[in-house]
Amino acid sequence: MSREKFTACKHLDFVTSYNAKKNRISSNGKTKVCWSRRVIDFTFPSLVQFCKLRGRLNDPEACLCEKDKRCGEYVDFEHIVETDD
Repeated sequence: MSREKFTACKHLDFVTSYNAKKNRISSNGKTKVCWSRRVIDFTFPSLVQFCKLRGRLNDPEACLCEKDKRCGEYVDFEHIVETDD
């Protein structure tokens, strides 16, 4: 298990237990975390974010920084997330 410390919107949810696995990605040259979910129909994205206010966001980089925010509720926050890899 590894731990990632990064800034992103405070409304992103890395605590709730979803039917998905936390996945490290590089976003704007920094390591951050998104969710990887199993999909049967490949018209649906496998890498997503989950927002406490808006539910699933179909982009792994959604709200990882202010320029990639998806709403007016963005607030910078330091997350510390445990990943399985």
